[in-house]
Amino acid sequence: MKRLILAFLLLFAFAACAQAEPLTVASGAGYKRLVTDLATAYETKTGKKVELVFGNMGQVIAQAKASGKIQMIVGEQSFLKQAQVPLASFTELGRGTLVVAWPKGKTFASLSDLAAPQVKRVAMPDPAKAIYGIAGKEALERAGLMEKVKDKLLVVATVPQVTTYVATGEVDAGLANLTDILGLAGQIGGYFVVDHAQYAPISIGAGVLSGTESAETAAFLGFITSPQGRELARKHGL
Repeated sequence: MKRLILAFLLLFAFAACAQAEPLTVASGAGYKRLVTDLATAYETKTGKKVELVFGNMGQVIAQAKASGKIQMIVGEQSFLKQAQVPLASFTELGRGTLVVAWPKGKTFASLSDLAAPQVKRVAMPDPAKAIYGIAGKEALERAGLMEKVKDKLLVVATVPQVTTYVATGEVDAGLANLTDILGLAGQIGGYFVVDHAQYAPISIGAGVLSGTESAETAAFLGFITSPQGRELARKHGL
């Protein structure tokens, strides 16, 4: 009888520990500021901890598939689908926006300015690993500029790497996302928004991995789609 009671107590303790584990949300590095603000606001409102994982989307997706410890990924819907991430649901937060940014002392008015002789280096995320790399490549191709600028391109893994090069003046310009650029107020010369018709729509949202659905994932989704969550998304350019 004592053994049976002990077994039940151990089972109860194990279940309690499992339930106490915080929600883990992963995201591409280009949305680190947005996801961090959402998680911080959620924790402040509910007292529940959210663990965060960031990196280039290739790394994030591989980790999510292999670890079994990530319940939610914030990213672009078509990119996640193409990568065959098993999602139980996808909730859109907003549409992403491609921009061209430049360091202090320079200025650009259109994509065609990137082809000017004085422009030597243009940073962009890797089209094989980042949605804004794909969007940047599409925009350059649709504008008929790829052949003119391909030798100037400095391809890096993530959007934050692009914006770092821009902020430090190591490149003449960079293709990035509005969300990351908005976090660099005062550190760069400026930016312009690339015409949305120049690239496929970018649907940014939260995907819940199949088999990880829980009260915690539902609660976090409920928060990020609430007026407070939507306002934070708008603040970050979505």
